[in-house]
Amino acid sequence: MDGTEIKVMNKEELHKKYTEISKKYGVTVNIEFVTGEKEAQAIEGNTIRLNTDKISEADLEDYIAYNVRKLLLPHLVLSTDRLTIRRFQTSDAKDCFAFLSDKETCYSDGGYEPFYEMNEAYNSLMDKFAEQEMRKMVVLKDTGKVIGTIHLMEVDDRAVEALEIGYVIAPEYQRKGYAYEAVAAILNCLLQELHLDMVIGGAVESNRASIGLLEKLGFQYEGRKTKAFYHPELGVIDLQYYVKER
Repeated sequence: MDGTEIKVMNKEELHKKYTEISKKYGVTVNIEFVTGEKEAQAIEGNTIRLNTDKISEADLEDYIAYNVRKLLLPHLVLSTDRLTIRRFQTSDAKDCFAFLSDKETCYSDGGYEPFYEMNEAYNSLMDKFAEQEMRKMVVLKDTGKVIGTIHLMEVDDRAVEALEIGYVIAPEYQRKGYAYEAVAAILNCLLQELHLDMVIGGAVESNRASIGLLEKLGFQYEGRKTKAFYHPELGVIDLQYYVKER
């Protein structure tokens, strides 16, 4: 510790900060500070209600950020130099087939067999994509083509607020910096703007490209999780895990 005092923002400053962040991403969020209520926090529609009788000033930003993330992430749209990152649309199904018909992509993404046609099983997966509020598509700005996907997943085995991230880029668009550009934008939003404590990434040991990307993005190796993943060719295998903290 260098003795530098960390300034805690007051509730007026936090209100301004998080309503502006939400507005930046096209979501109107109302934050109300109340007293005397039974619960510490509640969400009704787009209104976040926080009971300052039960939340300390030091913890207030954690509570605000947590609730803002709940409202914002399902609707989040990010823009980078070359990409738009947004939620799945039904019209994306054809573009997704380009990478979901690739064996290595499917094995690395979810341990499932590639699709050879846009059949009932494929349509069921697309329905699942549509239901996943934190499933984002990676879209080329200049053509509107979907070239990959990023999936944020809830984590419940940490003492801090964390999300796990998974990502896939279509084979013909790999090694062009798209994965780095997309994941870096997501990380900046989550960790720097939305005050998330930690993002976790897992990879098969043989997937050197994915591990290299995590390391380039500043993730630190955490360890190996035994028998964490079913690979269609290799069977039950371990995964290597990496973490990046705010």
